[in-house]
Amino acid sequence: MLASLILFYTVQSASALDTIRLVPWGPKLIDFIDLYVGEENGYFKEAGIKIEQLRGAGAGDAVRNIVAGNGDIAMADPLSAFFAIQAGAELEGFYCPYTKNWMTLMVNKTKGIKSPADLRGKTIAINSMGSTTRYYLMVLLGRHGMTESDVTEVATGLDFASSLVSGRADAASAWESMNWGMLVAGGIPKNQVSDFEVWPYADIIPGPNDVYFAKPEWLNKNRVLVQRFIRALEKSKRFVQARPDEAAKIGQRYAIGADSLVRNRAVIDMRVKMQNSGPGVVENGMGWCDVDAISNLANDSFKNGILNKKMNVSKIISNRFIK
Repeated sequence: MLASLILFYTVQSASALDTIRLVPWGPKLIDFIDLYVGEENGYFKEAGIKIEQLRGAGAGDAVRNIVAGNGDIAMADPLSAFFAIQAGAELEGFYCPYTKNWMTLMVNKTKGIKSPADLRGKTIAINSMGSTTRYYLMVLLGRHGMTESDVTEVATGLDFASSLVSGRADAASAWESMNWGMLVAGGIPKNQVSDFEVWPYADIIPGPNDVYFAKPEWLNKNRVLVQRFIRALEKSKRFVQARPDEAAKIGQRYAIGADSLVRNRAVIDMRVKMQNSGPGVVENGMGWCDVDAISNLANDSFKNGILNKKMNVSKIISNRFIK
């Protein structure tokens, strides 16, 4: 009888939670530590929310899932949303969980790459054809009078190191946590590490890098739910910042490839820095989406032919859920 009652109330409790289908740009990586802490510590449950974390094969794929109705919120870079919008989708960026750009281009100096101009004719590894790694590479090329046709792109998934070490790729468009795995954790042999140089995309795209996008119709129907989600998320972010070692252990239980506490802690340190810096965050608070910075990216991308339509970013990016 007691077991039946426990089961009944468990089912009742679970059914009372509002589900949010969240589609980040990748699988369950340590990079999304705030989601795991929110689950582990019960912050989402306290807010009456169940997070269903789905997998995106790159930011562009995450956005496509939202447009297709397969998810509610995508974590993606602005360009991924702009491509969908110019194709007719309606999307709103409403919160920036990580505002500093940590995307990079790692180049093999032994291949004669000393400046962006030297990328012409080279092979560059990217995560997927629908990813931030590709889109930010497009921006870098455009800034230096080139397009994708001037390089060869090879989609490697997350295994950038093998492509670089084998010589299949001359450079890799990746991000800081991937670089740590390659340069510090042994993805690239120690005797080859000095062959590589990292160019931060932040020099031309300061951020924000990760934006939560959803359909405006969904946001309007779920205003209170979104506010509850953000409050729980920020509670999780504050825990990660205050207790990074505990967060690193939580990450082991949720993320794939997160066995190393040293690596987990390194990525967490990067993520904490990203949530506390970036355009407009100091002045306006965590989660702020800087419209001017995103507008500059949109205008530059239109100028260089990456986008075929001008974006009215002030109509796309809002901070309406930021207190």
